[in-house]
Amino acid sequence: MAKGKKTGGRQKGSLNKSTKFSKELINELLSDYTESQQFKNDLQNIEPKERLDIMVKLMAFVTPKPQSIDMSISEKKETTIEERLKKLAQENE
Repeated sequence: MAKGKKTGGRQKGSLNKSTKFSKELINELLSDYTESQQFKNDLQNIEPKERLDIMVKLMAFVTPKPQSIDMSISEKKETTIEERLKKLAQENE
């Protein structure tokens, strides 16, 4: 086997068959439920605070999560005019 290289089996990041089947089944069940009148009735029959909590949790599945960005400022080396001119001359060649 090549060191550090995947030579067989599933592709990196791919789901195994049981996980894929489970996710598809859960997705289908939830889809059928949310499209039914029962889902709307269930939401109407709970307390407003609980309803808002559920809606906030459901929003996580349809809105992208913000990613943190590392904004580090590194010390940049000062370049002289001569170095800049040499670089510009090389770019124009």
